[in-house]
Amino acid sequence: MNSRLIFILSFIFVAFGLFAVMQNVNARAEASAKKEALEKVEGKKEIKFVLWRSKQEFTRGEIISTNGLERVILPEAEANTLGVNRDVKLDLVKDSRTNQLIAKGAYVFPEMFTAPDQPGYLDLLASEGMILYPLPISTINLINNYIRPGDMIDIVSVSSPLTNLADTGARITQFQGVKARTIKRGVRVLAFEQKPVDPKEQGTQSGNSLSPRVSASGNSKTTVVIEIEPDFVSRLSLAQRTMHLEIYRSQSTGEIPPANMSDVIENYQGIRELRGAETQTTNVEVY
Repeated sequence: MNSRLIFILSFIFVAFGLFAVMQNVNARAEASAKKEALEKVEGKKEIKFVLWRSKQEFTRGEIISTNGLERVILPEAEANTLGVNRDVKLDLVKDSRTNQLIAKGAYVFPEMFTAPDQPGYLDLLASEGMILYPLPISTINLINNYIRPGDMIDIVSVSSPLTNLADTGARITQFQGVKARTIKRGVRVLAFEQKPVDPKEQGTQSGNSLSPRVSASGNSKTTVVIEIEPDFVSRLSLAQRTMHLEIYRSQSTGEIPPANMSDVIENYQGIRELRGAETQTTNVEVY
């Protein structure tokens, strides 16, 4: 009787142990199967890339910002058809401009934009058919930050038939024929570069690139980059080398009137010419 009882209890314990082992094996198998299935799902997870698309049309030379663009996420396969295999980063800086026409809804890339410190930036500012001209002008009457790139200016010259006033150190000792007048109206400013005047006029040219800014202080000249018509280049080149030049913002109400020495010196009588028994006073003007 005791042997039977021991056998039955032993059988029950063995069966329970086998059941526990089977449950453990099944649990491990199920966990392994779930893990394998999860790895397969993750392996099939689609890769996507970030791109940018224009929300409006941009013309060549137009300033662009992220406000005119929208962020787009595309699947890898679709991005690859556009030649993209990673996220597109634009890194736009202030005053970046488009160097080509961009249609509305087109995808944009970094090479479509030019920053102010990159080559070719000034070309994007110039109008079609116009020539870029670097014009050194005096800063004696130039107000700091009053004239900026994009403004329209008038170029005023002070000329003398006896003295080359292009020389920064030139002084007028003979007033005959001295005249101030506007030689060009409505000229668009593209950029500025300032450097101190070399007293010996032998200084090397500045290595700094031109940038859209203006700064005038003390005894200095400013190189202002303007755009002009091709047929005005020769006249301006001659004026640059013979006259004192200044610039002023253009006014819609009218132009700056010319002036002779008799307009500022009340008793100035110009040149006295003896003609027989009479004396005639004239003012010589240079055009």
